[in-house]
Amino acid sequence: MNDAQDSENKIHSDEIAARFGFKGALVSGVNLFGYLTQTLVRSYGASWLENGIMDVIFLKPAYQDELLNIRTESLGSESGRRNHVTSLFNEEQQLLAKLESWLPNELPAIQQHLQASASPLGELESRPEISWDSIELLTPAPSFIWRPSAEENAAHVAIQRDQSRLYQGEGAYLHPYFILQMCNKALMRMFVMPAWIHTGSKLIVRQGLHVGDAIEIRCLPIEKWEQRGHHFIKLYVAMLVNGNVAVEVEHTAIFRIAS
Repeated sequence: MNDAQDSENKIHSDEIAARFGFKGALVSGVNLFGYLTQTLVRSYGASWLENGIMDVIFLKPAYQDELLNIRTESLGSESGRRNHVTSLFNEEQQLLAKLESWLPNELPAIQQHLQASASPLGELESRPEISWDSIELLTPAPSFIWRPSAEENAAHVAIQRDQSRLYQGEGAYLHPYFILQMCNKALMRMFVMPAWIHTGSKLIVRQGLHVGDAIEIRCLPIEKWEQRGHHFIKLYVAMLVNGNVAVEVEHTAIFRIAS
């Protein structure tokens, strides 16, 4: 389901996507990520949402109304538990996205970017249009507070057509799709981005996020590079609850698509 037709990111519209050679509007990567998590949450329940590492990459676009096939393979690991690769295919059996998820015996240390991204709560005075020169590495955006409601979470669950009871009602877990979508919001809060493509994210989950939490979101750009004519940005995003780091994300996107 392409639920982003009205997004500022016009890669989710048929007209602009076609200009870049796609056959139609791209379904958002965060939506595909949500699909990839469903079988894992079904297998492991709340524990999968509370602790672990998830590394997702998007390889080819998915389009509205395609039938997707999701397969999960278990991997052996001597240094952790529940290590899996979950792959998403279209009807032509093309690999569109892949999620590796695992729970190490010990999560890695909190990244040093956390303190660098600490900044007063507030809004940017202006949003520049994203460009190579407008990205100032290691310069944090003002932090902001996210208070997700049960209604907002339910809307994202409905888009996913996810039947898990873990996402229902007050105090429910936030859907992974909703969580990763907030990383998109953090990026678009910093820049005007007319057309861009989410290419991957790595999440370290240290505690679950719930409806009604007051979640402080910190972020700053940590890398930018050019590859095959595309210009990339990597954003570090930290989500804190009561001062404790709940989720860290390295969020990567193409902000200038090659002609």
